[in-house]
Amino acid sequence: MSTKKNCSPKFVEYMNFIVNHPNYKGLAINKTDDSYGWVTTKKSDIGKRRLEWANKKAKELNIKQKPGYLRKVMFKVHPTKMKPCQICGKVLSLNYIYLNKPFVNLLNKKFNYNFNELDSIYDVADILKRKGVNEDLIKKYFISLFKLNNDCDNSMDIIIKECIQKCSDGFSKYLGPGAMSNFPDRFDGFHSYNRCCRSKEDTGRSKENLSTYNKDRRAYEYWSDGNIFAANKFMKSNFFRGTSADHIGPISLGFIHDPRQLRKLNKKDNSAKRDRLQYNDIIELEKIEDINNICVINWYSDLIWEFIKKNLDKSSDLELFRKMLKTNLHYYMELLWHIINKCNDKGIKFLTKKFLEPKYRDFKFDYEFNNLGQIINKYPRHETDASHKEFDRFVRISFESVKKFHEKENRKTNIKFSPEQMVTVNLICEMINDDNNDELIFDVMKEFVSSIELNIIKAKE
Repeated sequence: MSTKKNCSPKFVEYMNFIVNHPNYKGLAINKTDDSYGWVTTKKSDIGKRRLEWANKKAKELNIKQKPGYLRKVMFKVHPTKMKPCQICGKVLSLNYIYLNKPFVNLLNKKFNYNFNELDSIYDVADILKRKGVNEDLIKKYFISLFKLNNDCDNSMDIIIKECIQKCSDGFSKYLGPGAMSNFPDRFDGFHSYNRCCRSKEDTGRSKENLSTYNKDRRAYEYWSDGNIFAANKFMKSNFFRGTSADHIGPISLGFIHDPRQLRKLNKKDNSAKRDRLQYNDIIELEKIEDINNICVINWYSDLIWEFIKKNLDKSSDLELFRKMLKTNLHYYMELLWHIINKCNDKGIKFLTKKFLEPKYRDFKFDYEFNNLGQIINKYPRHETDASHKEFDRFVRISFESVKKFHEKENRKTNIKFSPEQMVTVNLICEMINDDNNDELIFDVMKEFVSSIELNIIKAKE
């Protein structure tokens, strides 16, 4: 980055300060008399040397090298935790203190005030107190919204710091930093455009483009097959503008999250449809399978799906079909819960490796679609800590949902394995704990899941 091009005077001063600060001694950068090679790429020689430097720092600082560690390293070594924007010079904090859009909307609706994304959570507390809002009410609001294990006896400063930490650790999305992590691309480890200018200057971060990366959490919760990253992108694309992206086959019944099984539906009709099966939808799903040579339902429900297609006519009891799929999904989620509960880390490792990691390849690409949701072009995404966090979020929600499903849904349905079925469940868990071959374990698991499906089918015939 030249110090003469697109740089506010404050940012030029900042670069000089950072490059010559002892905290960055040994960090690679090309220098001339009037410019710095501030920006590089991960695969360049400079980028590789920067990563080596950061990895050594991580060891010195006792920071584990797992997704997000580079931001932690560069935040830790940063001498001021503040940086000016390259474009406008506005100085913002690198900590997670600024309001993200969902938080702005909630605050403005509740307190009738025009907060914005450059306000910090500290600003919110101060402004609300000046407006006459009782401090305890503000504390309670933060505690409830951020789901803190805290109470109003603690100071506002302690509560706010917990909110910041929760967002920094990735457990809440209500707050964000003044500048996103961007190491080794940027020398200091943070994007040159602060949040004040990034949406204008970085076209990849425009509001329109960012909206295409919204995630359908249900796909994570129900361990859906399909190209889930492509589906997330397609359902927030311009194709669905002004309408709602409807899953023809409901995810909550075991259908895949894939762009090819999405269609336009007005929001009212989509909300009313919920998880009901409809005759025309089943016919349409069959056509999608024929056109694309895919199965529109998850592997653990395929036998019931074949039964439904084989026995479908206009007089079919569609509610019966829905209950069959719902019951089967409950059993599958219960099996996952037993594996996690009985095998702990080994169970999590097996399920991650077998069912979640294979989907990571889809997160490595961006996609273009036709109106049928078919991918007409795909190209590699630039992999960053943020893109890794997307997949980490997918994994985290997948496992969290299993526990929640067990605790919540089983209280309503009381679905449990029979003593004979528990023999097989325990066998699967023993095989995982004994480090048996993953494919052998999956074969046993698949046979067991199929037996559950056949029992459900038999009971309904």
